[in-house]
Amino acid sequence: MCWCHLACCYKALPLYTAAILFVEFILVIVRIAIFFSPSSQLVTNSQAVAGFILDWISSLAATLLGILVALTILIILLAILAAILAALCSSRNRVHSYNEDSTSNTLKDLWKNKPLQRLIQLNCNCPCYIARPKARFIARLVFLLVCFIFRIIAIALYASAGSNTNGGSLAIVCAISLACLGTIFLIDLYHYGVWWHYRPQCDTRCSLLSKKHKRYIPYHLIGVNRTMRLGDKPCPDGFQCRNRLLEHILIFHSDDFKPQERYSQVQQKNPDDTLYIGFHRTKPEAAVSIAHSDFSISTNPRTTMLGQGVYFARSMAETEGKANSAGAYICAEIQMGRVKNVSPGSDINALRGTRDWWATYDTVYYNHPNDSRDEFCVKSPDQILRWVMVVDPECDEKVRNYGLDTEFDDTKCGCI
Repeated sequence: MCWCHLACCYKALPLYTAAILFVEFILVIVRIAIFFSPSSQLVTNSQAVAGFILDWISSLAATLLGILVALTILIILLAILAAILAALCSSRNRVHSYNEDSTSNTLKDLWKNKPLQRLIQLNCNCPCYIARPKARFIARLVFLLVCFIFRIIAIALYASAGSNTNGGSLAIVCAISLACLGTIFLIDLYHYGVWWHYRPQCDTRCSLLSKKHKRYIPYHLIGVNRTMRLGDKPCPDGFQCRNRLLEHILIFHSDDFKPQERYSQVQQKNPDDTLYIGFHRTKPEAAVSIAHSDFSISTNPRTTMLGQGVYFARSMAETEGKANSAGAYICAEIQMGRVKNVSPGSDINALRGTRDWWATYDTVYYNHPNDSRDEFCVKSPDQILRWVMVVDPECDEKVRNYGLDTEFDDTKCGCI
């Protein structure tokens, strides 16, 4: 099993971040002690003061953690004081027990409060990031980059503060703290990887994925799970949306969207446009095999109404009744090539189970009386340019094991 399947690593990310910020908080205390030391003479040095201000701004997250630590210590001291006072009264045992339980629960609630954790880490939890992990990662990356630049400038200002000060020592401690920023960046990178380079529970292969495979998408990001908060709302354009990004189609329009008009209508408007979006449903094991290799051609005469090839539906919802197997959905971009359009009035039976049309056409497109149920068959997997996949909840325990489906549930004020 690959390391990326370890749920404990992901669930412990807040703990890892808190530990790193605590180390950085200690380094902040050391820098403050050096800066305000009577023998350092840094307080009167303008360069050192400017460096200290930049240094403090870049250490804001660690400072917030220090405030939380101080608050925790204060709660513990108050609990001890309450226990001592309780020992002086006749109801000592009852009050002591009550205070002990109350303090324990307060501390647990304090440290397990996710919004508070995000505030300390300056890690925004805006609902728009639910469907846009990349945007969240970039925002965090920009924040860390700004902190890194500020700290580099601070190191330079400390070092140039003069030989008669402790600027050199302060620069060294500040340089050591850069390792904390680097580690937090690696944690953010891992968090981003779990979300946007997700692998479902059924994919335990450590081999490389196909170049055509863009990514798996966790099922809880799919359209039916959209909230009504901020950027996580369903796309306001609905049926009229013309966004062709595969991720956007699956996340925001999995049930309510026909990515394009019928292919014949697309060709009438733009004959040079031979790209089309198709949906495919299959078993999770088959989806994993496709992700690591490519699609395979269907040859069973009972299921190949349009002939041998790879089958796609025009909308994701209509793959339900067409596929003989279930558990995974695929949204793909397809090069249609030369297309043979057929309809219920034409002789479709002549196509069943054959590949006679391969010599003249690349694709057979079936225009169903209900246009939502259109489907088409391509003769070669080479026509399938790229795809994204989603595995059903019944076949993917990883989302629940990692807590991805509840990670944003406790958003209190729309952001943190």
